Amino acid sequence: MKDSLTSSSPTLLTPPVSPPESQVRNWFFLPDDDPVIDHIKTVMWDRDNPPTRWRAARLSPAAYVYWEQETGWKVVAKFYASKTGRAAPQHAEREYHRTRQAWEYLGAEQAGRPVKPLGLWEGALFLEFVPGLTLEDQIAIRRSQPGKLAYILATVGRFLATLHANSLQPEFTPDFGPAADYAHRLIDNLARHGVLRNHPRVESGLALLVEKWATDPLVWDYPQTCNHGDATTTNFIFPPQGGVVAIDWERSQTADPAADLGRLMAEVTHSVNQHGGDFAEGLAFAEHLAAVYCASLPSDWNTENLVKRARFYQATSTLRIARNGWLARLDRLALALEAFALLSK
Repeated sequence: MKDSLTSSSPTLLTPPVSPPESQVRNWFFLPDDDPVIDHIKTVMWDRDNPPTRWRAARLSPAAYVYWEQETGWKVVAKFYASKTGRAAPQHAEREYHRTRQAWEYLGAEQAGRPVKPLGLWEGALFLEFVPGLTLEDQIAIRRSQPGKLAYILATVGRFLATLHANSLQPEFTPDFGPAADYAHRLIDNLARHGVLRNHPRVESGLALLVEKWATDPLVWDYPQTCNHGDATTTNFIFPPQGGVVAIDWERSQTADPAADLGRLMAEVTHSVNQHGGDFAEGLAFAEHLAAVYCASLPSDWNTENLVKRARFYQATSTLRIARNGWLARLDRLALALEAFALLSK
């Protein structure tokens, strides 16, 4: 299959127009002159019989899956124009190359891999379609499948450990400053516009705790690796044949590996709490994820220090979740207090 890299044309692809009655993940028919279909036919199609009937479904505001009905072939198109405007080609190309780079770091590891990037065209990124349940789905149905979520989280933990261990970047100098600055911005946002507006003591306490972390020499001493950068429960898919596939590498960067781990620990804890559990159950699953992750790293890694740093990132990610206005106010306040407790340990 051929890769079509970004062209010099100023024309940018935009998502297909779906009928008003079409909801997220509902299929709708596409016209024959749809530009994405024409691109697939001329550049990406590698089967003997020509494609005939097409449908599409919206996965997110920027991502759509295209389905050729006669063969069952599917591909995902991610339209960066709706996300980044005229800078779409550069952003799409960055995610394309960061995803390919992750493939190189993970090698032939089959239990966990990135989604396969297929090409670029006019500010759109083409990716393989991966059927399966997300980690968010697996958390939601955990009661009906006792023991499976622990296995699922272990799979993700080993995936992240393999990615980080295989992608050390010794030429980069560790810098905890941006992480501390981001935590302060979150606290300030929650104090000005969010759930901490009437809780100045919690606000000041959180700020003092972040400063305490920032003066600890241990948090400035860490290996730099290729990170996923957006390790959330919706960005890990579990296909029917097993293993895990990580999607959405647009925020991938060289950073502290504890940032990936801590972010996912916060997301898992929150998701369990949202799907019939509580913080205690969520933290237990998050700690299981961390334990498998650390056990999967090479023996010369300082896992004690890594887990400590992960707790900081878990706290800041919990504060980030507390900004979500669609959550009940008491839930957002509970998240802020949970972050306080994590930073206090």
